[in-house]
Amino acid sequence: MTTLNHLKKFFIGGLAALTLVTAIACSSAAPAEETSVPDISNTTQVSDTESSTSTPAGDVTSEPTEADTGSEIVAEETDEPAVEIIQAAFDGETDDGPKGDAPQEVATPEPAVVELTDADIVAAQENHLINLYEDTVESVVFIEVVTLQGRGSGSGFVWDEDGHIVTNYHVIQGATSIIVKFFSGREYRAEIVAFDPAADLAVIKLIDVEHDLVPIAIGESSDLRPGQTTIALGNPFGNEFTMTTGIVSAITRTLESGFSSYSIPAVIQTDASINPGNSGGPLLDMNGAVIGVNTQIASETRQSSGVGFAVPVDLVKRVVPSLLESGEHKYALMGISGNEVGLEWRENIGLPGDTVGAYVTQISQGGPAELAGIRGDTGTQFTGFQFDGDVIVSINSIQMKSMDDLIGYLALNTAPDEEIVVGVIRDGVEIAIPMTLGVRPVVS
Repeated sequence: MTTLNHLKKFFIGGLAALTLVTAIACSSAAPAEETSVPDISNTTQVSDTESSTSTPAGDVTSEPTEADTGSEIVAEETDEPAVEIIQAAFDGETDDGPKGDAPQEVATPEPAVVELTDADIVAAQENHLINLYEDTVESVVFIEVVTLQGRGSGSGFVWDEDGHIVTNYHVIQGATSIIVKFFSGREYRAEIVAFDPAADLAVIKLIDVEHDLVPIAIGESSDLRPGQTTIALGNPFGNEFTMTTGIVSAITRTLESGFSSYSIPAVIQTDASINPGNSGGPLLDMNGAVIGVNTQIASETRQSSGVGFAVPVDLVKRVVPSLLESGEHKYALMGISGNEVGLEWRENIGLPGDTVGAYVTQISQGGPAELAGIRGDTGTQFTGFQFDGDVIVSINSIQMKSMDDLIGYLALNTAPDEEIVVGVIRDGVEIAIPMTLGVRPVVS
């Protein structure tokens, strides 16, 4: 009986000790926010003669339990690897770098600076001109013409793949036979399609073309500035496919075509060598695009004196499509004659010293200007100027600095029957006058 009582006490004491150990183990677990406790995969018992050496993940160390040395301790084991949590240590400095998983931008290295010698620059320019010539010469042609007066020659360039060639009117004027030769040596006969004597432009077409044509690149002339490089391609004095270079010497010249009472507007002046035979050939910019059609030179010897002229390509781009479509080009007409406002005009009219524009010297009877109420000078060839005409200073709010500006603006920016607003100074006051443009008589 006594032995049975001892066994009961021993059993009850063991249960109490086990309950106490379990309670202490639960109270010493690390807080959830500090450590991550893995799921229990299984449990095992260790001998009461061994002490626990497991440490929670991270740098948080659990406190030892006060369990009796004779008690059994339940240790946790898991198949998952322990996750190490490393706390950040701050030394007063913060990392201002980019956060997240986006790739960091890599600093772009500074471009290397290459110093070119004078020889390098000259060589680069030479190579550019060589390549430009080779890229464009297949689009330039040599034109031989037979007329009743004899033989002549000129230049031209390929406009489209249909075989149309652009040249000067005076190159093919009166032609009874036209032969066109390419740089490759191929030759074709050609026929006249249409022409515009007022702009000294013409279009001819090749007959029975047997190779692929390369139209030349067409540029712009409105933004040209004196000093820009110019390249002339043509056949001076019959010397086929010659290149010469120069610069834009001046812009917005007005030039008589020689075949009309009207002038060619916005003409380009260049010092690139142009001689007889260059007529009708292209004047190119540094990119090899056409900026003009070489047409005339100023010379007392019929040889280049450094003053050559080209029809602006912006006018070519208006005239040639009209010639191909209808066989003629129609220009807008205002119906006035005028002079640039210079010192004499300012003094006699009483204009401020900075006034520029076109002084209206004469009005065409029944023309658009007269119908709109524009006034011309009332003087005659016997009485001289009365200085009572209008001074045109703008069209559609665009300033007109001279009569050349006015002629160029009408030719390049307006069309017959178009409504415009003309700004004029009359009796010291600037007024706006609406006008409907007419059509210039066609020159045949």
